[in-house]
Amino acid sequence: MFKQALLFTVSVFFVLPGVLAQPTYNRQHGICKSPFLLKIYGSEAGTEIRYTLDGSEPTTASSLFTTNMYVSSTTILRAAEFRDGVRCSDVATASYIFPATVLAQPAAPEGYPSTWGKYSTISGTAQADYEMDPELTSDRTYAKRITDAFYSIPALSIVTERGNLFNKEKNEQTGGIYIYTGSSESEGRGWERAASVELMGNGHDLSVNCALKIHGGMGRLAEKNPKHSFRLTFKDEYGKKTLKYPIYGEENVARFNSLIVRTFYNYSWTHSDATQRSRAQYGRDLWNRKMQKRMGYDTSDGLYVNVFINGLYWGLYNLSERIDDDYCKYHFGGSKTDYDVVKREDYLEASEGSLDKWNQLMRLSEKASLGRTYRIITGQEAQTPGGEPEVFLCVDNFIDYMLINQYGGNADWDQHNWIAVTNREDPSEGFRFICWDSEQTLHGPSSNVLDTKNTDCPTYLFQNLMKNAAFKHRFIDRAYKHLEDEGGVLRPEATQELWDSLQGIISLAVYAESARWGDYRKDVHPYTSRGELYRADVHYVAENRLLREQFFPHRTATLISQLKKKGWYASVDAPAFMVNGKPVSEGDTIRVTDELTLSPDSYIMYTTDGSYPVSWSGNSLGEATPDATLYSKENIAPLLAPGAATLRAISKNGSNWSATISRRVFVVDEQTDGINEDLRMKSEEGSDRRTEGKSQFADAVYDLAGRKVNSQFSIFNSQLKKGVYIINGRKEIR
Repeated sequence: MFKQALLFTVSVFFVLPGVLAQPTYNRQHGICKSPFLLKIYGSEAGTEIRYTLDGSEPTTASSLFTTNMYVSSTTILRAAEFRDGVRCSDVATASYIFPATVLAQPAAPEGYPSTWGKYSTISGTAQADYEMDPELTSDRTYAKRITDAFYSIPALSIVTERGNLFNKEKNEQTGGIYIYTGSSESEGRGWERAASVELMGNGHDLSVNCALKIHGGMGRLAEKNPKHSFRLTFKDEYGKKTLKYPIYGEENVARFNSLIVRTFYNYSWTHSDATQRSRAQYGRDLWNRKMQKRMGYDTSDGLYVNVFINGLYWGLYNLSERIDDDYCKYHFGGSKTDYDVVKREDYLEASEGSLDKWNQLMRLSEKASLGRTYRIITGQEAQTPGGEPEVFLCVDNFIDYMLINQYGGNADWDQHNWIAVTNREDPSEGFRFICWDSEQTLHGPSSNVLDTKNTDCPTYLFQNLMKNAAFKHRFIDRAYKHLEDEGGVLRPEATQELWDSLQGIISLAVYAESARWGDYRKDVHPYTSRGELYRADVHYVAENRLLREQFFPHRTATLISQLKKKGWYASVDAPAFMVNGKPVSEGDTIRVTDELTLSPDSYIMYTTDGSYPVSWSGNSLGEATPDATLYSKENIAPLLAPGAATLRAISKNGSNWSATISRRVFVVDEQTDGINEDLRMKSEEGSDRRTEGKSQFADAVYDLAGRKVNSQFSIFNSQLKKGVYIINGRKEIR
């Protein structure tokens, strides 16, 4: 690499905002396969169109568009309309990326610096790296896969004036954010610059203006990671205050005030540690987040993208939701000012709201072994006589969050890298935990983090709560549900299926990533040890095979064994519901005349109304609830009314209880065989997380043909004709 002069131009001009719409192009932005003629259309006669090709916004000094433009290589076009020397339209940005141009991406692009920012923990300055490794791009087979990589996932093009990123002037207004990353000096942290962002390809077509920042903790340090993360923030002064676009599909939240363009620090080819580099997979963090979503919770969604900066390929990234008060509002409702967002990176903080409720929860947890204190935490009892109960913790969410991290053996948690949120104005909502920055997981089948305990962190809360019998047995139930029961999302086949689905998305993109960054620790900055040229077809494939053959097939059983040694997993086999001698599965349809039994024939308590058969409130040995029945060999099917039913059962051997098994089923008789799918779906919608303590059919009345008669339960008596109805899941005669 050689040093190149870097020129920056500061232009001052006036804009008449909103006078004219931005210019339009005859060609949609995206990844291009062949050259084309580009036309730019103004919105009104009498204006002139001026454009730039270097990422800067057009001014009166910019090139005048007079005829068609022949585009045969990567082109970043920004155009605007001018009248009488004044810009009278918004800037229209379009990125046209040609894979052949990317393959030839040089070590010293014109106008870009040969060095970046100073190191923070060691002496020296970071050598810039732009080149696609020629050893890989000259290999015909490898080059074909790199080319295919650019079509395999969406592209995210970030366009901004070069000086916004690489100006070496130490100035809050003009300094380059890729030079001053905010890693060790005050300069750079919080600096934001105007940018245009395009999400294109694979069904996406978005172009929006926003603010651009450097994001992250250790990844800000130039010596630790030359490939930084970015934060996109939507504000009125840059364009739209809120982005309304279905980044993650029509079925998910589609409103955003901030997004993170996440790089990969741990277990990446740019990491300073050779062992981590050799095990790069680019899927560990997103696996954790997707697993939380499979468990039924809102999480930070993610989309794999190929990132380009002013047309230069910058690598494989994950476009993720930023968890803040806006995220809470869009996912959970209410006002953003109602939320506490508690996290720990370098220190414990409330990035929004306050730590008051979090600190209350921590202090309460220290006495969680007391039944009354646990009832206060879970909102079953008020802190003061005559007061209103307040939920401090979403118990099932917390347990499942802990199980994800325990399964993954998260080695970089929870002294940092965690987030919890709550709506402090809603007494029925406690803290819920959201997986975040879980890169150091899924690395060893024997990993064990069960003894981790960091003060005022999730593990501290967990260890305190495990001293309470009710919480402990709830944990045992959830662990069995996910690790062993049918449909468990932490069973070997389920965990590997999720992993394979994510790796399938990026199986080609990693070829481009390796060409861009796989040689960094070999040719640019070895840091602690000189690396290899990391290849997708060698290192990536080898680690993926290791995980599929040695981690996922064995990790579930290993975690169960670890939990049993701690006394956190049932030593007694859970019972099984049987219909006519065959196991009952979730969502099965059974008849009232079928023989419903429990197996094995032992001491079993059961309920058919969804309530728990045994309670540990005030009794660590467990005691039957009033609605529970001691199982005998008699057929229990006649106890079930037509409609939806949740069966729960637990067995006992000596003083030891099993996990509680649960099955939601649909019961029919000759009169109700024709109930339609709508009622069945109502049954399936009820989950432990969403309907615990509530009727699954509150305010729902159906006739025997499955038609919804009335959604206002309070007034149905005056409107129903005489007949047989399903009311709140039970057959009633009116």
